Amino acid sequence: MAEAVRGHGYWTNFLDALGTPRADSFRGYIKEDTDAPDSLIDQLVAEATGAPAAPPADRPEPAKLDLSRDEWYAFDAVELPEPTAEFAVRRGGLGLAGETEEPWAALDAHIGGVVLADRLREVRALTGFRRHSPHGTLVRADTSGRLRWLPATEVYGEGIVLTLDEQRLTAWENDPRVQAHVHGVRTDLDASFRDEQLAETVGSDLSPRFLLLHTLAHLLIRQLSFDSGYTTASLRERVYGRPEYGQRGLLIYTAAGDAEGTLGGLVRQGEAPHFAETLVRMLEAAAWCSADPLCAEHTGQGFGNLNRAACHACTLLPETSCQTGNTLLDRALVVGSARVPGYFADVLTASRESAAATALG
Repeated sequence: MAEAVRGHGYWTNFLDALGTPRADSFRGYIKEDTDAPDSLIDQLVAEATGAPAAPPADRPEPAKLDLSRDEWYAFDAVELPEPTAEFAVRRGGLGLAGETEEPWAALDAHIGGVVLADRLREVRALTGFRRHSPHGTLVRADTSGRLRWLPATEVYGEGIVLTLDEQRLTAWENDPRVQAHVHGVRTDLDASFRDEQLAETVGSDLSPRFLLLHTLAHLLIRQLSFDSGYTTASLRERVYGRPEYGQRGLLIYTAAGDAEGTLGGLVRQGEAPHFAETLVRMLEAAAWCSADPLCAEHTGQGFGNLNRAACHACTLLPETSCQTGNTLLDRALVVGSARVPGYFADVLTASRESAAATALG
């Protein structure tokens, strides 16, 4: 019956006339010829237009699909899922347990854990596009309204999941200076036309931890491109920084189009002792930008003034690598500045003091 409705001669006319009096006439013709109930027609309209269908009165509306939430639960599970041909993860670490020397002890205290993804599968589907402006009419991939599939790509790869210590992270983001600093970014985001577009990624309210984790992901990708041999354009990020889901981590991954995916070079960099050294080098590189002090003291730069201390010389990535189009970045939240304390500021200080002691010794 569903196929009969979608194949009806007036189906396309009916979809084009939705919201007008003519739609009722076309609906009547379709019902008369196919004997389809209104519930089925409403369901097929929802599939064709992408609009959510109203649930039956005797059945509650299902929970909304949220990939970020479900991905985080898979990576943060107490017992990681069994390896499969599409998803294989294992716990890693920095290899710093019991370490007393700095900066390693300070670094270990700030990190919650490391999960290595030996096998990942990613599917990207094209639902539609807009021409010229963000507020333009959405042109759906299925222009006829008759198909039940979308053009998509499937790739396999590997990745590193880094999580921060929840107790330290909560204490840091509750600092009044951090709250005031992020409030300015939140104000600029509320005034931007990308507010609704980014809401699904950042959550209902932009949090300090999202800005921190997002900037950390960019800095880590730039450092891994030196250490692993991957180009920055071949690495991608997934930021898990929504407090309502208890998120406090990030995923850096790479993927290729063949069935085997990649060769394990990225996961190798996530193992001890390589990853701890990578993190320290990342912090040392992030502390200085060739555009400083202009970059470090910026109160609004980039698209829509949605960035602070972040520019092409220190933080930005190729557009395909970033979830938010190179916005919502501020390395001051990572390494600290005169206005705001950085989450890793004490690790950076300890690293500098250790280097100075070594040089003097």
